[in-house]
Amino acid sequence: MTLLERLIHRLDLKACGPDQYIGGAGAGGVTENARLFGGLVAAQATMAALRTVDGFTIHSLHAYFLAPGRPDENIVFTVSRAKQGRNFAARNVTAEQNGHTIFQLQASFQRPVEGVDHQSTHADVPPAEALPNRDQIRGRLNWREMPIDIRMVTPITDDSAQTPEQKLWLRANGTLPEDPHIHLAMIVYASDRCLLDTAWRPHADQGTLAAASLDHSMWFHQPPRFDDWLLYATQSPRASGGRGLALGTMYNRQGQHLLSVAQEGMLRVRTILR
Repeated sequence: MTLLERLIHRLDLKACGPDQYIGGAGAGGVTENARLFGGLVAAQATMAALRTVDGFTIHSLHAYFLAPGRPDENIVFTVSRAKQGRNFAARNVTAEQNGHTIFQLQASFQRPVEGVDHQSTHADVPPAEALPNRDQIRGRLNWREMPIDIRMVTPITDDSAQTPEQKLWLRANGTLPEDPHIHLAMIVYASDRCLLDTAWRPHADQGTLAAASLDHSMWFHQPPRFDDWLLYATQSPRASGGRGLALGTMYNRQGQHLLSVAQEGMLRVRTILR
């Protein structure tokens, strides 16, 4: 089973009770080091919320990372049906491991309607196929096997101070099922990439980054697909008090602005004990 197939398998949550689902990284995880990636927990919580809604599309989610989770233990996702209206629905999702809450998410859904339309645009960038893979640049020997293919438009963050902006292309590294929920959850998983790294770029000359996501929000402007390249443009307007804020927008190859992202996280210089 490839890493992408493992990730898709872990997103196919199994019910364990009314509005309850089992998730987690599972044996071997979904990356090369069997860690519990925060994007996986957010994606699984999103899938749990989606399982309880019919006839509505997700338009936003807001999540808090409350405690570290363990990659070798199951996570129980419990969905609370906070609202079920004619035009909008809301779901609260709590993720627990060994009886402790490690993550919470609120997702809002809307019945599809027609309305006014405008969007941001982005400058022309080179096509993904002409750009280097981020994992390969970082020296990962199995970069071809990673579940997400990431191609860098801007130079990768190194040990020099750079502007707090990055652009990268993202897509699933293989074939996805037609299920639109899988596409959406995969994008939630991938959206956690590079945000805090972007906030760290002006300070990269101070040492090695120690970071942890604190919260994560997304707004879906139209249903996305992840079987073709998406341009992820990120920038950080502010860092202070040991925290950094990063904002992101995703566009498809046709230039449509599909979704917007915001994340705040802990930013500190890693202390090396001697």
